[in-house]
Amino acid sequence: MIDIAKPLTNFVIYNGRKIKLNISFDTVLKMYDIFKDGILLEQEKAQFALALLVKGSKIPDFKVLDIIFKEQIETFQRQSSRNQLRVVDFKQDSSYIYSSFLMDYGIDLIEQQGKLHWQKFISLFQGLSEKTKIREVMSIRAKPLPKPDKHNQEYIHSLMELKAYYALEISQEERERNFQEGLKRLAETLITRAKT
Repeated sequence: MIDIAKPLTNFVIYNGRKIKLNISFDTVLKMYDIFKDGILLEQEKAQFALALLVKGSKIPDFKVLDIIFKEQIETFQRQSSRNQLRVVDFKQDSSYIYSSFLMDYGIDLIEQQGKLHWQKFISLFQGLSEKTKIREVMSIRAKPLPKPDKHNQEYIHSLMELKAYYALEISQEERERNFQEGLKRLAETLITRAKT
């Protein structure tokens, strides 16, 4: 989390040298898009990411990318369990996020491109109220379907329609990973039942 007793920084120290960064939220989101690319090699992704994040024409060693992630980016991501369903995607949900920031904070994210620090953005995102559209959508995606009974058929049907409407598009890689995790959970359940 942000330490409100300390100023936010837009640099990292690498080999005794201060490296200035463009750490605005939109730049970091562009960098994440680069890392999702299925065509580029890992080294190319790192080069493009550094070109986006580092100010100036001299691009430092790839090792500085690890420092940037550790000090400026990853420290603000919550650890999620491996079985946790993904409920937000900054790219697919950009309209919901935009309207939610405008509603809750009066912040126009388009006007803040290149200005709003990544750490401020994440802190504000995590603090959005339940009444915002993105929090509503995230809640729908995360809500489990109850076991059917004679009283909740209409609710289940309605929730299934909402989940389908707000479903995130997932990559083939993510689809395969979810399938493998599902098979593993099924096997664990069957083994547990067989033991009892």
